[in-house]
Amino acid sequence: MYYVVQNNTFNEENYDNLINGLERLQLPYEIVKIIPFINQINIHTDRKDIFPFGSLTMSTISKNLGWYPGSQMNENHDFMIYKEYYKENLLNWDSKIIKFGDKDFFNEKLFFARPTEDTKVFTGKVFDMEQWWNFRDYALTNGHSIVLTEDTDIQISSVKKILKEIRVWIVKGMIITASQYRSGNRLQLLGPEYVDDVIYTFCEKMIEKFQLNEAFVMDIAMIDNDDNGYDLKIIECGCINCAGFYRADLQKLLIALEDNF
Repeated sequence: MYYVVQNNTFNEENYDNLINGLERLQLPYEIVKIIPFINQINIHTDRKDIFPFGSLTMSTISKNLGWYPGSQMNENHDFMIYKEYYKENLLNWDSKIIKFGDKDFFNEKLFFARPTEDTKVFTGKVFDMEQWWNFRDYALTNGHSIVLTEDTDIQISSVKKILKEIRVWIVKGMIITASQYRSGNRLQLLGPEYVDDVIYTFCEKMIEKFQLNEAFVMDIAMIDNDDNGYDLKIIECGCINCAGFYRADLQKLLIALEDNF
């Protein structure tokens, strides 16, 4: 395949690792910029067998240009869809679904909020009420976003005590690589060799229940269960084209994409 990589999307380490992986495997690629306002790119190939890495805008462009496999983003990248399959295995199974503009929605001092869709219109995180109202009011009045509106579906849930967070890359139903990216409240990037086997076993069981597309990522949390142990839960699932790589084995991921597409 031909790979299209959007510039200024991933952090420097991830970007360098991706480019190094493409070059080691001698895979053809091109780095592109999205032209502001018109959401187009200048690309120097007429090939259609293209796999893009970049923002959600790049995903839209790939669909418009008819690339295959192209972007793996589809309607399944929505909490409202995959919750029907993963159910209580989701970290935020207790979520209340509301509109971004709703004012009477929760009675906790601290809560977690994120969009139900994997749209990146804002980053899911823990808010207190003052932070939420400041963020909400600014988002609706700054005039910079036409995507985040009062009618955007969001999920609100209780705050959980997370011990570790791990991202897993899945292609055609197979776990390809993984990376721990957080330990408690600290950023901690570790490669797949440091990921506990129980994470892979749990992920395999979830794959059997549902797959968002032929390729996607699954973020898994190890949470404190108050009984001197832990439970495993899915934090969220996301688009493989747009997901940060952390310390994933990118060469293994690229080989899997080549072998399967």
